Amino acid sequence: MTPKDRVMASIAHREPDRLPLDFGATMETTIHIKAYEQLKNHLGLCQDRPIAVKLLTAQFADVDPEVQEHLGADVRGVNPQPPEAYALRREDDGYLHLTDEFGIGWRKPVDGGLYFDMHRYPLADLDADAIRRYPFPNPRDERRFRGLEERIDTLSENGTYPVVFDNCFGNGIFQTCNQLMGYDRFLVDLAMEEERAFLLMDKVLEMKMEFWDEALSRLGGRIDIVKELDDMGTQINLMISPEMYRAHIKPRLKQLVEFIKGKAPHVRMMMHSCGSIRKIIPDLIDVGVEILNPVQYTAADMDTQLLKREFGKELTFWGGGLETQKILPTGTVGQVVEETRRQLDILMPGGGFVFAPVHAIQWGVPVENMLAMWQTVREFGRY
Repeated sequence: MTPKDRVMASIAHREPDRLPLDFGATMETTIHIKAYEQLKNHLGLCQDRPIAVKLLTAQFADVDPEVQEHLGADVRGVNPQPPEAYALRREDDGYLHLTDEFGIGWRKPVDGGLYFDMHRYPLADLDADAIRRYPFPNPRDERRFRGLEERIDTLSENGTYPVVFDNCFGNGIFQTCNQLMGYDRFLVDLAMEEERAFLLMDKVLEMKMEFWDEALSRLGGRIDIVKELDDMGTQINLMISPEMYRAHIKPRLKQLVEFIKGKAPHVRMMMHSCGSIRKIIPDLIDVGVEILNPVQYTAADMDTQLLKREFGKELTFWGGGLETQKILPTGTVGQVVEETRRQLDILMPGGGFVFAPVHAIQWGVPVENMLAMWQTVREFGRY
């Protein structure tokens, strides 16, 4: 089977020749740039090329196809870039600062910093009228899509590899509103049903629909999977009640998914949402989500055996192959192998599983553990 045949068979809940593997196709299945440098050096690959950054704020690497091929990855991914390069500046407070295209302020410690964290929320103190006048970015700016047709054609190798289009225009409807207004203010407004909360959610939905209209008009025929995202969970529960989700977030997500599928009926719909989200998985299925990432199985109520039994015929689990908070970074090679095998035994039967660890590989993970994880998939991921 070709990699594309393998991945699409698994999404269709058929058992392919072997378990498909993703490394680097999406923001959440990639690797921190420092960890990637260590991996490349160990493998002796791509030494003459600088590391490209896939997501600046999280410092995630854009994995080279040569590394993906060496490790047996079956998926390729692309994402648009902001029309303008983010302006980085160093201030006397010890941080490297950037402001993204939405006006959100981020900063990373100059000494020892690994990520940019949000610290300024541009809509925090604006009323509804001011939000209406706010200079939001243009979702249709052609510079977002420049060169993507050629890049997709190169990465897919004439249809050998399936292509994921990873939306990098903001975050999800809920998460973008939190980042623009600040979590405390937006969540209070949402609970109190304030006008500006609904105004902002509708504005984000409108921009997303414009973005996908442009992206799929240009690239839809070259894309196999599209990805949206909205982190709804913590380690122990949802960020908001299921009832609030169903009242305010779900109808807007349903409208977005229906729009995407209407533009490109052939694409498969992936949704990324971290944490304990079991309570709204039926709602995700109901709106048309076909693939769930990342399957954070150490979060409350997210046991993979239960998820596979309850939702395994309707959802493809993309991730959940190995937890990334304890075992991958601090476990022994033996523990990595044992836990990876356990997850394979649970998630492989019947297809509907694309292997990736729970989230992006972080700095500090031993290369030996990374390689043990992928070797285990190669050895035991046969049907």
